[in-house]
Amino acid sequence: MAILFSKVTMRDDYNESEFLVGGFPQETDDLEGWTAYHEFLDEITEDTVVNVRAQAFLYGEGETVKATPEEVAYMMMREQRDPDFLSGHCDCIGESDFNVNWCPDELFGQGFVQL
Repeated sequence: MAILFSKVTMRDDYNESEFLVGGFPQETDDLEGWTAYHEFLDEITEDTVVNVRAQAFLYGEGETVKATPEEVAYMMMREQRDPDFLSGHCDCIGESDFNVNWCPDELFGQGFVQL
């Protein structure tokens, strides 16, 4: 079994964050539900464009399956212990670049309603 996961780099004008996620994100919806993605956006206080780069990796061989959150946590632990883990033990299978147009005053695409 080959586990598919990605190293994601998010960058705006002031901050940068790197984290791992399951699968190969190629658009904003693919990052929904990942805590590190939401934490990065929560820190932004003004309208901005966030640049996202995802590098997809396979760990293992055989049928490809999307990494579970537990498998992602394991890959993070391996990367923290061995900075060469991704280049030495995984195959990079592609990259994806896209932008997130972020407006902190909007929630799920809807503006807040004044009551």
